Amino acid sequence: MIVSPYVFKSRAMRALRGNWQTALLVSFFASLPTTLLQLVQATRMPDLTRLGSFEAMQAALLAVPRLDWWLLGAAGGLTLVLTPMLSVGCNYYFLRRMQGEELGFRGLFSRAGVSGKALLLFLLMYVKITLWSLLLVVPGIIAALRYSMAPFYLAQDPSLGVLEALRKSKECMRRQKTTFLMLQVSFLAWLLGAMLCETLLSGFSVILALVASQFVQLVMAAYLNAACAGFYLAVSVPGGLEKAQAEAVRWLRSVGMGGFPGAGRPTFGNDDNTEETPDATDEPDSANPDGGDGGGSDGTGDDGAEPLGGAPRRDGTSGDGEEP
Repeated sequence: MIVSPYVFKSRAMRALRGNWQTALLVSFFASLPTTLLQLVQATRMPDLTRLGSFEAMQAALLAVPRLDWWLLGAAGGLTLVLTPMLSVGCNYYFLRRMQGEELGFRGLFSRAGVSGKALLLFLLMYVKITLWSLLLVVPGIIAALRYSMAPFYLAQDPSLGVLEALRKSKECMRRQKTTFLMLQVSFLAWLLGAMLCETLLSGFSVILALVASQFVQLVMAAYLNAACAGFYLAVSVPGGLEKAQAEAVRWLRSVGMGGFPGAGRPTFGNDDNTEETPDATDEPDSANPDGGDGGGSDGTGDDGAEPLGGAPRRDGTSGDGEEP
């Protein structure tokens, strides 16, 4: 069953209302090690994509000072150690946020005790996805979708083993890969918006363009984290998707947008937001226990109406009162 991304995005938006500041801080610091590593690479390392030959690339790398290599190694090591733990803590914060509980900024470090498990989990995920990607790109994408819920399982239950978290993720995503892929793709517009901001503002100020682009991406990260947490809460329990759909429908109806066609919202049930009434022919006829439509004993139809077309009655008169 494929579920519209709006089901999870609308729930995420409602959960983040009034809590955007903490959500942005948690998302920012969860990605801070990776951001610092990218910053070191951009400022200390040569851009090899602009070099046309292997000899030029080799010469550019040899010209890098040893201190920069040490700085790059330190940033890479911190990213490797801290990112899994912060990611699991970030997942736990958004899981509780989606359930209506606000942990505050300390929620980011609430899973520091399972940093070893988190590191091993991310390493196994990386190895599995890489091995599948050696075949083709598509198997790699499928593998990434298959194991995408494992960090959420570990965040929700730190007592789980790494292999158990991977197994649970594989089971819950067996028929939900397309739904999760659609949810991820639906956020591409945010990336395009960030690129557009950077392009338009770069003519005024490069720094302003970068700040605006990073802010848009940060908002997208918080929004995406909340939506993914909502997706996990739906697929990790039996009947969770149906409950999420029903909740989205109730919210749409509460704001006067109850599933009408063309609204760009998921449509569930009747489009006109009305309940179906049973047809009169579906109810048993007290005058005709056999349920036939031969009419009552006085020559009328099942509903007591006059026969159509002037059909003759048993008393010899036609249906319109005239003699035949």
